[in-house]
Amino acid sequence: MRKLRPFLWVAIAATISLCAQKSNTRTINSVLIIGHHSFSQRKLLEQIQLKPGSFLLFSRVEFDRRLLKLDAISLKNYYHSNGFLEVAVKDSFSVINDKVDIFFIIEEGKQYYLNSVSIIGLRSLKEKEVKSLLDLKTGSPYNPVQINTNQALLNEAFEEKGKLFYQFDIKQEVQDSVNITILINEGPDVYIHHTWVSGLELIDSNYVRKEFSFKKGDLFEKNLMDKTKRALLQSGFFSSVSLITHPLANSDSLVNIEVRMKEFRNRGELELEPGYEIIEYVPGVNSLVGLGGSVHWLDRMIFGSKNRFDARGSVVMPSEEGFVYPRFSVDMKISNHRPFLLRLPTQVKVFYQQFKNFGDEEGPYVRRFGLEYANIFRWNRQRSFLDIGFRFELFDESDVFKDQIEQRNFSIHLQQDNRDNPVYPSKGNVIIFRMDAFGGWLKGNRTYTKYDLDLRQYVSPIKNVTVAGRINVGLITGWSDDYDHYETVLFEKFYLGGSNTLRAWKPLQFMTYQTEYGSTLPLGKTSKMLTNWEVRFPLFWKLGMVLFYDGGQISDSFQTVQWKDLQWNRGVGITINLPFAPIRVDYGESIENPNLNKIHFGILYSF
Repeated sequence: MRKLRPFLWVAIAATISLCAQKSNTRTINSVLIIGHHSFSQRKLLEQIQLKPGSFLLFSRVEFDRRLLKLDAISLKNYYHSNGFLEVAVKDSFSVINDKVDIFFIIEEGKQYYLNSVSIIGLRSLKEKEVKSLLDLKTGSPYNPVQINTNQALLNEAFEEKGKLFYQFDIKQEVQDSVNITILINEGPDVYIHHTWVSGLELIDSNYVRKEFSFKKGDLFEKNLMDKTKRALLQSGFFSSVSLITHPLANSDSLVNIEVRMKEFRNRGELELEPGYEIIEYVPGVNSLVGLGGSVHWLDRMIFGSKNRFDARGSVVMPSEEGFVYPRFSVDMKISNHRPFLLRLPTQVKVFYQQFKNFGDEEGPYVRRFGLEYANIFRWNRQRSFLDIGFRFELFDESDVFKDQIEQRNFSIHLQQDNRDNPVYPSKGNVIIFRMDAFGGWLKGNRTYTKYDLDLRQYVSPIKNVTVAGRINVGLITGWSDDYDHYETVLFEKFYLGGSNTLRAWKPLQFMTYQTEYGSTLPLGKTSKMLTNWEVRFPLFWKLGMVLFYDGGQISDSFQTVQWKDLQWNRGVGITINLPFAPIRVDYGESIENPNLNKIHFGILYSF
């Protein structure tokens, strides 16, 4: 025990020291900005980091002199960006009982506006384009900060034209307003002299070179460099790809290009992925989300070839009310970005699914299995694609596979996604079109064609507020009444109701019918019209609110689906905006019948 006493005293001393240090921590009590006339106190406080802590979040902000100086610079830059070129910002503080009061004294000076812009030496671009890239608007407050920030956009525009060595200079004349002159020396056109590949271990350089969108002697164009980089990353073999330019010492118009890449080290990877899963209850239409988990095996170069192998097994419990049994699925696919040296991304998939239908708890599990071939062309950060393929599947809803249905279809699936963020979009649009042609020359038990068009638009009229709109129409041609015998298999026809369509109704319960056994099951139709509108905005912390308005109708004939016949509901939702996805609770009620209402739990926004 005596041997431990010195260590004990050291520990006690250290604890006392830490407590003393913590007690001496200075926290922000108040921030006062003096001398401002052009901007509100609230707007200026948004520009700084040192602020009093939030009472609601039980947080405190520690005082830091370095941050105080940076905050003064931030305020000065904010004034500069609004045309106040002569602004002066002074900072000071006082300390009472470890509470710090911060003061910023501002002398705004005169606000200057941009009067004229002259551009000299420009050949490859239009003056209008340069002014747009630099955000130069005559009659607006002069913003030198934005000019410096946007010069990177101008650099990219000249690189697109092969002007790697252009020079840019700006001169400003300040009087009552600002006149600026932009001097540009574009330099010569730059051409590709030589290329080489570095960093390869397993994959030969000839495979890499086949993805090049340029060759020796071509004009250097940045879009060709970017296209090459995307193609190599999409192959799935490389964790990083960099295209590095090396100017020639004896030439100002030639460059060498090094394609430097890093291969994935672990060809075979096993992943356990708990969380949310998107559920496909209609082929190509992901309408439900559930909690569960999956096991994923990935081999990027199976059998020593350039084939990518993916195997996934998952168990998911749908989050929608009424789906009380978990869903099981297994799929295995092999894909090749360039089979037989052809630029034809190909995927072959084998799949199996097992689940119970909505409201059919007493019935057997529906089993669905099959084979799918597809050529998938991707662009725009992998979110946009064209999928053309064939699908052969069997599904059955009996215990002994007596009622098997065989379906064969040719499909075209196009998605153009221009959103700024796929999870939390604030601007952009999405176009989704799918056509599935069943039977015909492909044979099978059914012959019909299904079309589905989904248009989505996102705008942000004011900061942190997003207005989202969707129009979704669908049509099935060639449907036979004989197919309705298996309508409990929710694959083909259109249904409404639930957190992603009409939120005043239970999932898939917009229309129902009674079976001979007294069960109430969803009723599907061959045409659909749906529209959803939302206003999304933050509240505090990670909470947000959604106001929504939904309208929809389904029918056996598209001609009978009229805008005036749509059933409408309204509602409000609360979201918790987590890093991986928003979690939401929506309340919707019918416009015509407020007694018809529903609360939904969901993961991700409804669209």
